[in-house]
Amino acid sequence: FPGGYIGVFGVNSTLCNEWCDLASGLDITNLDVCSVNWNAPVPWRMIAGDYDGAIMDQWAGYLIVLGFGVFFSIVTTIMVKLEQVFGGLVISSEHFNTAGRNIKTGLTASVIVSQWTWAATLLQSSNVASLYGLSGPFWYASGATVQILLFGILAIEIKKKAPNMHTFLEMIDVRWGKAAHLTFLFFGICTNLIVTGMLLQGGAATINALSGVHIVAGNFLIPVGVILYTWFGGLKATFLAAYVHTSVIMICLVIFMFFVYIVPGGTECHPMPLR
Repeated sequence: FPGGYIGVFGVNSTLCNEWCDLASGLDITNLDVCSVNWNAPVPWRMIAGDYDGAIMDQWAGYLIVLGFGVFFSIVTTIMVKLEQVFGGLVISSEHFNTAGRNIKTGLTASVIVSQWTWAATLLQSSNVASLYGLSGPFWYASGATVQILLFGILAIEIKKKAPNMHTFLEMIDVRWGKAAHLTFLFFGICTNLIVTGMLLQGGAATINALSGVHIVAGNFLIPVGVILYTWFGGLKATFLAAYVHTSVIMICLVIFMFFVYIVPGGTECHPMPLR
């Protein structure tokens, strides 16, 4: 590349300087704008047909949604069946709803991690990390640990005083009466609907951005796998599935952590001298 910028095909020193000036005017300081040829079209944007920005085919998106659901359903169902055969597990209506009341610390911790790793958590923690550095996600997580600690203390006391209770609404009904029970029942149902809707919309939007799968189709297909393994194993199956989810999450976090902190990469814009 005589007289040009060696590193990215088609980007010479003049273009690099222009892009650096433009980036400085837009207050873009954490991206090497010369590392991308902005004049060259990106071929993967049109892979999914009319859905711009998709990085995979539509069939791959449907395969991910249904494949992961079926995979987790099969794995969780096998684990429940093994516990029935070798552990003497008998799934009654009580066990279906309470998982036998013998969930240990490891499964409980994995459920908390799995159920709290939703779209809002990932996006907001990444956002504060970009804005404030390492202190952003640290204090974001610190705020969430307060309610976990308080809930842990409350759960211990409830286990002591009402070991056969199924839901917190039963405690409210006994302690404060029917009016308070109905009030908290209403808010509990609303919370479940809002959180479930948010999770489905976040998952469907992610799959839509990746592969162009229709958001409505994603909303209907994502719960299929959950329904399958819950049907076979009840609450215990959801705990086992959460354990598998958490394992996948931890593997991804370890990979990204080492990639971000170890893999070198230029993040500053360095204008190229004219030759």
